[in-house]
Amino acid sequence: MSLVVFPFKEEDLSVVSTNLATAARHERVDEVWAVAAGEDAAMASVTQNATPIASTAATAISVFPQERLGVHRPGKGDAMNTAIARAAERGFDRVHFYDADITNFDETWIDGAEHAADRGFDVVRHRFPRAATDAMITWMVTRPGLAMLFPGTLLPRFGQPLGGELLMTGEVVETLARNPFVLARSDWGIDTVLTHATSTLGVGVYEHNAPDGKRHALYGALTDIKEMVLECLDAVASLRGRRHPEGVFDSDPAAPVPEDLKETVAYDLVATRAAVADPPDPGENAVLQLVGVVEPVEMDAERWQEIFPALLEGFRLDDQAWRSAAFRLWVERVVHYTTHQVPLGYDAAIGYLEKTINDFEVLASHH
Repeated sequence: MSLVVFPFKEEDLSVVSTNLATAARHERVDEVWAVAAGEDAAMASVTQNATPIASTAATAISVFPQERLGVHRPGKGDAMNTAIARAAERGFDRVHFYDADITNFDETWIDGAEHAADRGFDVVRHRFPRAATDAMITWMVTRPGLAMLFPGTLLPRFGQPLGGELLMTGEVVETLARNPFVLARSDWGIDTVLTHATSTLGVGVYEHNAPDGKRHALYGALTDIKEMVLECLDAVASLRGRRHPEGVFDSDPAAPVPEDLKETVAYDLVATRAAVADPPDPGENAVLQLVGVVEPVEMDAERWQEIFPALLEGFRLDDQAWRSAAFRLWVERVVHYTTHQVPLGYDAAIGYLEKTINDFEVLASHH
């Protein structure tokens, strides 16, 4: 039995409904769950739309609220862990997760995951091409952190460690449902923690390539995702000293990047600069000095590599000064990359980013 789960909150109702229908009509899917956070009205609307979909697809669709399971901010983690706990009780053979806001979700996402699982992989992750200015948390926080903490392992190899699109076998789901570290992560950090947890089980992990990319609503200023930045930084920092990965890793070969993605601008540069234009306050200045920033500098790759270890080690999610300083530094890094590397062209920019991950890994290997 295969289950498909869509955590959702405030996504476009028409997109959510279309994705539910796509999953429900897939021949290998037995049930579809939509796990709701936020407004009761959103859950009611999705429920209303799910009923006629289920009647035409002959596949059960359930819409229910997430439970409060973790110790961090109630968020996506609670939704995913609610589904993991229920799926473990039901004994599904395979459990898929997909973000509800994907506008180009189709049967190929499910096919790709199922086919890799058919070949014996217990965890199948989806990767996809992104705009050169998209995935800036992945490129500037999560992958550098994984490269520093787990050099020479499969973790720095993952293209989408924050991707919410994956398949896990029932055995993996049952193991995760008993993992207190995973269950505690109720916020945006859940993807980071799941990526690490599934890499340590000694099972086969596969990255399936979705060649058309993951099309979804982008954001305005980078302040729109401030909470996500900070929670993902906290999550990767929490992996320090934890078990190293083991198991087999393989992936689809690279595919050509759609031309329109090469031209996509993922955030508002002007609004982002304005958001961090004010000088740091005394508390933030103290943190900046702790991580080695005593005066304004160009936040290029070399400077980021110098300060990121101290940022990762010292960050405190519940401390306002640390939050402000970490977000400011990340924005300065993203803006520098956007204004210096992106104009050189898509391939050059992505190649540059990949090199920065390798440089973090090399640096960690020498310590």
